[in-house]
Amino acid sequence: MTIRSIAMALFAALGTAVASGAVAAAEFELTYSTTYSPTHPYGKADEAWIKRIEEQTNGRVKITAFWGGALINSREGIDELNAGVADMAYIAPIYATSGYDLNRLTPQFFYGYGDALKVLEVYMQLWKEYPQFAEELGGAQVLGYNVGTPMHLMLREKPFHQLSDLQGLRIRSAVDYIGALKAAGAEGVTMPMTETYPSLQRGVLDGVIAPYEALKSLSFAEVIKYYSELPHSRGAYPSRAINAAAWARLPDDIKQVFLDNIDFLTRTTYELSQAAEDEGKAYGEQLGVQFNAVAPEVIAEYSAAFEPAARETARELDQKGLPGTEIFEKIRAAIND
Repeated sequence: MTIRSIAMALFAALGTAVASGAVAAAEFELTYSTTYSPTHPYGKADEAWIKRIEEQTNGRVKITAFWGGALINSREGIDELNAGVADMAYIAPIYATSGYDLNRLTPQFFYGYGDALKVLEVYMQLWKEYPQFAEELGGAQVLGYNVGTPMHLMLREKPFHQLSDLQGLRIRSAVDYIGALKAAGAEGVTMPMTETYPSLQRGVLDGVIAPYEALKSLSFAEVIKYYSELPHSRGAYPSRAINAAAWARLPDDIKQVFLDNIDFLTRTTYELSQAAEDEGKAYGEQLGVQFNAVAPEVIAEYSAAFEPAARETARELDQKGLPGTEIFEKIRAAIND
């Protein structure tokens, strides 16, 4: 038999095997949906995680990713996940407009924290201590967590050193920060980030609260001159999950692979997000943005303005039968540990 005839015979045999199903397909095919693209730090972390899961299950699991909101397009994602739109999804109950009370509201208790890894450490301990966090997710199994890198204060005309520097300024801000800005004499303005650049450019805004990466990703380094490191913590939250029905279909050994990779997904997400922060800061330095640290006593004075609203939120959680004040006190006590 010639080499050509041998090759043809092998191809024919392979074709017969594929047609008959002899080439094994994955035992468990799962869909994963995210609102992010595969080029975003979160998407890059997802890709690394998917590859790792498929390798560690020896191909028994196949994960098909749907990027950019192609399957689940709500920002929080948890409702659609539990409805079975996808088997797994990026979720962010922190952004839900209602429900998920502990997951949604307790991140505001981390005001004044400047170290994202410290936030994550405290949060994960609370997650272990209080099963109510998991119970709120309607049976979904969490597969990874996010911790937001702190946002800081970017200003057009002068750096921030003390609270009086905020007097009379208009600052683009998330809703949670408006009260503290008002207490310092500034006006907090909510607007889409896409409108913030031209507003800074025209002088409609004096500044914005945003992370380092926005200096590059949103080109803020082109329209601000000063970056003052006044931390605005974004807390931590469960960020990837699998719905209860899909989880129940998996055997225990496959489940264990997912559980063993929770830390990998969480850590990889943080590391890639931090890399984007570093790139943003470097870009700002290239464009001449001036960076300055803020004195600890000034940070503490500013942070004190967050306490009344946070305590009120804790009391509201208490009234719903949730350990709001208890969690609040633990988060505040841990800031100096």
